[in-house]
Amino acid sequence: MKLLTKVKIINWHYFWDETIEIKPIVFLTGVNGSGKSTLIDALQVVLLGDTSGRYFNKAAMEKSSRTLKGYLRGELGDTIEGGFKYLRNGRFTSYIALEYFDDVNNVPFTLGVAKIIISSHLKMLFLKIILYWIEFQWNIKH
Repeated sequence: MKLLTKVKIINWHYFWDETIEIKPIVFLTGVNGSGKSTLIDALQVVLLGDTSGRYFNKAAMEKSSRTLKGYLRGELGDTIEGGFKYLRNGRFTSYIALEYFDDVNNVPFTLGVAKIIISSHLKMLFLKIILYWIEFQWNIKH
């Protein structure tokens, strides 16, 4: 069996640089806005490869307006001028990495995605989207 053991998130919505340890039984709880749906959406980007946003924040039903751009840039809200405020502007890189342990072969491995962003006014150019499966351990500890 392959067991998820860690999640590493860098520059994803309000997560700047987080390592989350995953135990065999996990309850994802917290107040509104604490990052539960943000974490689930990060997992689905890696596992499903779907960046359309169609499944982002499903707990909100049809009321969610989350987008990949909003997650990557850390969308804070609207500006007076009708635009958006973001935590991250300009050039940055976002990472989501899932560390697993394969108990049959007794080896860890990582599945992840990296997005390198260059900003030109309001346009985003995805220079590189990398999905990779690494058969050896990538140390994602702090």
